Amino acid sequence: MSFDHSESPRTQPILITLGAWILIAGIFSIPLLGNAAHNILLGLPVIFLLFTKNITTYPALLKNNQTALLATLLFIWLAISLLWSSAETNYSGKILSKYREFLLIPLFMIYFSIDKYRKNALVALYAALFLSLFFSYLIHYDLIHYWDNPNSIKNRIFHGISMSVFAYINLQAAAISKRYRAIFIALFIITFHNLFFIENGRLGYLLICILSALFCWQQWRVKGLIAMIALGSLSTIALLLFADLSQLRIIGRLDVISNASEINLSVLQAADIRLEFYILSLYCFMDSWLLGHGLGSFPEVYALQHEAIQTYWKTTVNPHNEFLQISVQTGIIGLLLFISFLISFLTQKNQPALQKQCKTALFFTVCLSCMFNSSFMDHGDGALFMILIALVTGSTWKTANNYSDTTK
Repeated sequence: MSFDHSESPRTQPILITLGAWILIAGIFSIPLLGNAAHNILLGLPVIFLLFTKNITTYPALLKNNQTALLATLLFIWLAISLLWSSAETNYSGKILSKYREFLLIPLFMIYFSIDKYRKNALVALYAALFLSLFFSYLIHYDLIHYWDNPNSIKNRIFHGISMSVFAYINLQAAAISKRYRAIFIALFIITFHNLFFIENGRLGYLLICILSALFCWQQWRVKGLIAMIALGSLSTIALLLFADLSQLRIIGRLDVISNASEINLSVLQAADIRLEFYILSLYCFMDSWLLGHGLGSFPEVYALQHEAIQTYWKTTVNPHNEFLQISVQTGIIGLLLFISFLISFLTQKNQPALQKQCKTALFFTVCLSCMFNSSFMDHGDGALFMILIALVTGSTWKTANNYSDTTK
């Protein structure tokens, strides 16, 4: 079911208009500017919205949009879990504030239900991602020497996520636009080169390959997958011939696994720091699987588990896995709410084919990212996902010509 405003953009109140353009500026800032700019440019539109009659559509949005409802319920459960947390109140409150994206997603959906602002938001996001790719090369070739946003170009994880999204957008644009198809394909190839040969991040490797394969399946089904396998084979050969494979980051210490007489949890822990994070976090979850240990309790609980069994790496305050981060602190209830929230990306029907394809791509992007990072707790990843979810899973898109048909 779509959710839309009856008013045209020209009749929107001045606060909505101003808030929408500040929000668009905030979207542009996500890959390029620092946290202070994000907080101001993404926070002001929320304040403006609260003082307009558009906020009265919020209950209807929660009723009609499963993603909006589940995001709100998840944030409420995270807040409730503060009641049994052993962490200091200030720290628990800080962690809750990091999950504000779940509360803000429905509010930004209200802005993006206005087609004009949704389209301009997509343009701003594309332009920012293009500049992020461009500056990445300038930094790599030592043409610029300063970048003060650790949540963007200097952050390998965020860059891998954002550039994979950029690559998928270019593939979709190439499928739609005959006139500029060559340009979009060239940008995809440059982005692929950037992730494998410039930025060198494991999540980037995985995401761009998965999203490329998904696009081929969405466009051509079996023929697309065959073409993708052929292209992947050629890319693998190119990597073997021309790449410095020692720079490709796959797993921390493969020698530990290859030299082990048998594979067990201890060997996996020693092989890679994140594998140890995941194993110990699972132990923490099993200690209090129903309600969890309370929001903000992860560092303390993990440290106790770290002392109790044999370990090979330092302790952590972040398991680098959002599923584990949420489940350790809020139990199976929080985990099920989070999984339901992700699945809701795929449940809405009667939408244009392009929108459904983008929702599927978003589902894979968020799931894979959250398997290897605490993406919603991390500022840059969380802000990007918040905007993408509001754009893609909100109101039904108004698309043109060959993408205007709805899928069954």
